[in-house]
Amino acid sequence: MKSLQLLFESADQFWNTLEGSDFNIIHAGLDSEALCSRDKFNESVLGMTDNETKRLLYYYSIRHYNHVAQNIVNHIIVSLGDAYAALAVPNLYENVPLDLQLTGERETYRNTVSPLGCRIWTNLNFCIEKIVSFLDFSTKYITDLSNIKPGMTSWKSKASDVSFGKWKHVPLAKGTPLCELSDELRLIMSLRDETVHNGTIDHFSRVYEHASAGKVIRRFVLMPDYQRGRLLTAGGRKRFYSQDNHLNAILPDILSKIFTDTLTSLDQIDEKITPRWDDLKAYEERYPEIFAALKIAEEENVFMKFIPNDKK
Repeated sequence: MKSLQLLFESADQFWNTLEGSDFNIIHAGLDSEALCSRDKFNESVLGMTDNETKRLLYYYSIRHYNHVAQNIVNHIIVSLGDAYAALAVPNLYENVPLDLQLTGERETYRNTVSPLGCRIWTNLNFCIEKIVSFLDFSTKYITDLSNIKPGMTSWKSKASDVSFGKWKHVPLAKGTPLCELSDELRLIMSLRDETVHNGTIDHFSRVYEHASAGKVIRRFVLMPDYQRGRLLTAGGRKRFYSQDNHLNAILPDILSKIFTDTLTSLDQIDEKITPRWDDLKAYEERYPEIFAALKIAEEENVFMKFIPNDKK
């Protein structure tokens, strides 16, 4: 909402611009349902003389980064839930009963590379990679907000080459908790480098099982030794396991710390932006049926689909 207020002087100016715009042009390149070719988009933009429409293009460009970041969070939550649910199932080998597996009569540890175990690895690695992507897109979003100047007419997004490494240099982001790079954030970034460049955190995608008297007691995923958020290295190697770290045990706390710092940072950024519209009723009362549907969608936790047509 505040990004709209930075670009448009009033709610009426925004709604009037939106009503007179072409959905396919405004959403081209951002929405798969916008039926517009690259050539048509370029032709339309080059011939565009209305500064308000250019601002509208800019608004949807930066909102795209925000929506991507939010969608990544949803993916992380679903993947985490699936990984921990799989870790809790009685048997990772669906076609081989536990009593036929070589668990041994005494206390033993073994590793499994079953299909379900690989799915656990896939989900955990996905979460580690995507948390950094979430921070990248959040940085792009805040960077574009920082670039909004009063009376600007440019539509082009400025954050296409920005990543989280630029966060502390973004004007609106300076002084926020994410600038401090907590140990948890450093560790997740180190693990992300491992998953991207070496395939997995360990040499193999495996889940360890602790068994006793022929029954599985617990499962865990080993993670390399680390100190102050950095994986311990020596002689070009960084896969030491003397600490017996279990990724599945510490990952929730790591993510909780990162998301807490992110939310605090975004709240501080929000406080830095002064709202320009004194009364938001002019924004909501223009189309009360839309906001009524949005309220119901929020209460029911469902998506609302808006289908544009020629009718206002």
